[in-house]
Amino acid sequence: MFIANFHFLRGSTMMTSFSVDIMSLATELTTRPVGAQARQQLLDLLHEHDHIEIDFHDQSLTPSFADECIGRLAAQIGLIDFKNRVKLVNVAANARPLVRHVILTRCGAA
Repeated sequence: MFIANFHFLRGSTMMTSFSVDIMSLATELTTRPVGAQARQQLLDLLHEHDHIEIDFHDQSLTPSFADECIGRLAAQIGLIDFKNRVKLVNVAANARPLVRHVILTRCGAA
């Protein structure tokens, strides 16, 4: 389900980072209900870990999924915390503008 759990020091504070495969949270990246379920699992991980890395494996995603999962996650934790605590990796090149748009729109920074 998940890729790896890392521990590291920032100054004298022990931090945790968790890498997760988006496909372990949602088998299809298409609908709002699936996006909402994935977002809740990501929020749970953020309650347990200081940072999470979400690997999209260059998968296609719909605007509905992107907004419900990523956009609303950013809105819930705030844009600054999102930037500091969440890393999105292997986002398909054609999905990057969509992901940026939903994050900035939900956070009111568009």
